[in-house]
Amino acid sequence: MLKAGVAKLDITPPVGVRLAGFDERVFPSLAVHDPLWARAVVFDNGESRVGVVAADLLGVSADAVATVRRGAASLGIAPQALLVAATHTHSGPVLWEDDTLTEDERAYWVTLPERLTAVLKEATGVLSPARVGVASGWSAIGINRREVTPEGTVVLGRNHFGRFDPEVGVVRIDHASGEPMACLMTYACHAVCLNGDSYLTTADFPGFAVHALEERIPGVTGIFLNGACGNVNPREASVGHGYASGGSFMIAERAGSALAREAAGVWHKAAPDDGSSLAYESRTVALPTNRPRAIRRAEESLRRAERAMADPPPQWNPYLIWYDTPNPEGRRRSLQALRNQGDAPVECETQAIRIGPVALLAWPGEVFCDLGMEIKQRSPFRPTYTIGYANGWIGYVPTPEAFAQGGYEAECAAHLADDAGLALVEQSLALLDGMKT
Repeated sequence: MLKAGVAKLDITPPVGVRLAGFDERVFPSLAVHDPLWARAVVFDNGESRVGVVAADLLGVSADAVATVRRGAASLGIAPQALLVAATHTHSGPVLWEDDTLTEDERAYWVTLPERLTAVLKEATGVLSPARVGVASGWSAIGINRREVTPEGTVVLGRNHFGRFDPEVGVVRIDHASGEPMACLMTYACHAVCLNGDSYLTTADFPGFAVHALEERIPGVTGIFLNGACGNVNPREASVGHGYASGGSFMIAERAGSALAREAAGVWHKAAPDDGSSLAYESRTVALPTNRPRAIRRAEESLRRAERAMADPPPQWNPYLIWYDTPNPEGRRRSLQALRNQGDAPVECETQAIRIGPVALLAWPGEVFCDLGMEIKQRSPFRPTYTIGYANGWIGYVPTPEAFAQGGYEAECAAHLADDAGLALVEQSLALLDGMKT
């Protein structure tokens, strides 16, 4: 018999830590608009035990995940059986990798693994007989963000002709009595309804979606897992860094409510059954790189920043967020980091967890939706939901076509070879195929 348990824990950072997601922010956080949560669900069929944790953060480091997995081992959850993902809110605490962390910021990341382990322990402590159902819906709250200008340049905007993944994946978990227990909800979209001019801590639209879902299905604990959304933004999100149109909590609430409305409707189609199959696989994959290209571009970026700092435009002001604030020192650090890496491949984890008929395929980066949709189409499991920002962080993974076009994501991922995303897809499909046999 399948058992499941669910729990959640407040992981809101203290006011005054810097917020991650927008480089142009110049102040620390000023207040908390809504709390950040870590939510966990654990499954056990008497032979295997798997866990899923979703945290309202921009990302979670591989080191933090490894620490949580060591703690989860005492709960009977093997390292390969634990998925730790971030919802990718751009209004959570500044990332662990920043070497300018304040005392409060460093303390937050040092203690985070303990709190994520605690929420897993709580979920394990309430395991009870459960039934699981799976179904998918459709939503257009996302849009391809790689807009092509009349000059042929790719900018962050709205590409009404570009691909996005409309699938709303729902994993329904009921108590054996039929009462709701939890709902895993997946959708591929950057959590950027708020912009760099906001200094309030918030879970963005995923937080609104979870709360709205819990209102629509009394007794359920909602858990949001983001998908392969490297090139997808909310349809109503601001463009031009707030200059053309600003972000707002109204937009976040509207997007979250629309997603919750669809997920709640799908919930009733996801008829639970008594199946108890669980499986998991994980492997480290090596992605090909092109660091000489990245170094050339980093050198160009440093020169531009130095010129801008030496001769800023007359109207330039670091407190007006629609200007690109020069940051030569940050670009120097990035350039040196690239030089230190040499030509070694980028290693990352790809993980698959099967719960009854559904497979969750987890990636540690901002993978383009095109690659996630290819996995869904070619996977031996129906359905398969791709989960981004999981088990570490490797940044953007674009398609070969995106590298050829250029744009923000391609610039950020210049250290990867053009076919890195294709290699990730093939390795992931091999993992899924191996789990089926």
